[in-house]
Amino acid sequence: MKLGLVPKIIIGIILGTLIGQYMPTEVCRLVVTLSGIFSNFLKFVIPMMILAYVTMGIADLTQGAGKLLLITALLAYGSTLIGGTFSFFVADNLFPSFISSNVTEQLSKVAGVTLEPFFSISIPPILDTISAVVLAFILGLSLSALKGKTIGDTYGTVKDFSGIIDAVLTHAIIPFLPLYVCGTFVDMTKSGKTFVILGVLWKVFLVVIAMHFILLFVQFMVAGTIGHKN
Repeated sequence: MKLGLVPKIIIGIILGTLIGQYMPTEVCRLVVTLSGIFSNFLKFVIPMMILAYVTMGIADLTQGAGKLLLITALLAYGSTLIGGTFSFFVADNLFPSFISSNVTEQLSKVAGVTLEPFFSISIPPILDTISAVVLAFILGLSLSALKGKTIGDTYGTVKDFSGIIDAVLTHAIIPFLPLYVCGTFVDMTKSGKTFVILGVLWKVFLVVIAMHFILLFVQFMVAGTIGHKN
């Protein structure tokens, strides 16, 4: 039976905790080293993912893409503000009951403790996140406006680039994501943070899942009401 990503991440958490708890420091540092290299690679790829997917999403819009994009952006930012406000009030009123002063004190003692990797490889992103978003908007709107006119092979090139990013995501990012999670928990366990954090994290996780369902329910109700669809 083929495991999905979530079960693999759970296995990564369990393995990371066990390795950090029982394996020698050298083994833990090796896992943290590999996880750190993957983390830098992920940071390198993320701006390109934004560039590829946002550009193609806008470029595939029909005429009037600018107006549609403006409406979509306003809806997205409005939804984000509502969701953020909802999160703030829940966190401000509910989370203090989860996080006692004793837990805060324990975390402060190990906050600066971390497991050093054997070495690290710097992979600077070719764009930062905001630059990738702005460039994607410019390219996407231009491709949508020029579609069927003077666009030439540019659309096909961007589509091929999106396909390349798809392949990287499928064959390089998703399969090694559990390794990154495993390395994170190895570091946390070896530093003495894991059990303190997990004691709070499972409660926070349940609240977050409930909030997701509430927000999605409201969004679908609003969209269904406006669109007159189930």
